[in-house]
Amino acid sequence: MALTVRTRLDGADLSGTLFLPALAGLEGPALDLLAMMPVCDVNGALAAALDAGPPWAPGAPAPVAGLFLLDPFIRIPEMAERLRRAGVRRVANYPTIQALDGETARAMASVGFTPAHEFEALAELRASGFEIVGFAYGAAAARELAALGATTVVLHPGPAGGDPRETLAPLAAWLKPELAARGIALQLFAPGEGVARPA
Repeated sequence: MALTVRTRLDGADLSGTLFLPALAGLEGPALDLLAMMPVCDVNGALAAALDAGPPWAPGAPAPVAGLFLLDPFIRIPEMAERLRRAGVRRVANYPTIQALDGETARAMASVGFTPAHEFEALAELRASGFEIVGFAYGAAAARELAALGATTVVLHPGPAGGDPRETLAPLAAWLKPELAARGIALQLFAPGEGVARPA
């Protein structure tokens, strides 16, 4: 099943939705990059939407919650409790710091914003009982997410973007059997569309 980034849940198939309300009203092919900038409060917008009363019935499938796990203000135990109260059981490291490169990535790393720190936060959520939908840029990140217990790995084409079928297909071809043997689904993410599709 495909996973679509949505800012609103009106009529959406929640089982195939990655909920990111902070991007409501914004457009463009680089929304995952914009979501990491100070113009957005990814986790604050999600918390506000959940606190207002989740727009799904109790016991009904909830969407995957998109979290910016390198937000210096996020408190994982508090967010985990808020997600549990709303019935959310699946979380994703989206937006992911892995979408950055060059000088921007180096500047972020100099203040501790690295994929390793992002994955540590995912591991904490996994230990709290959440299912992990892990975004990965490259085979090493995909394997690290698999090791920490992700049920789905979403390959992100990284800063270059482009058509994921061309950019990611060679990597997916040899990574998919390895992950499938561990019961892990593999998807390819198209940032311009905001959709992850099965590899």
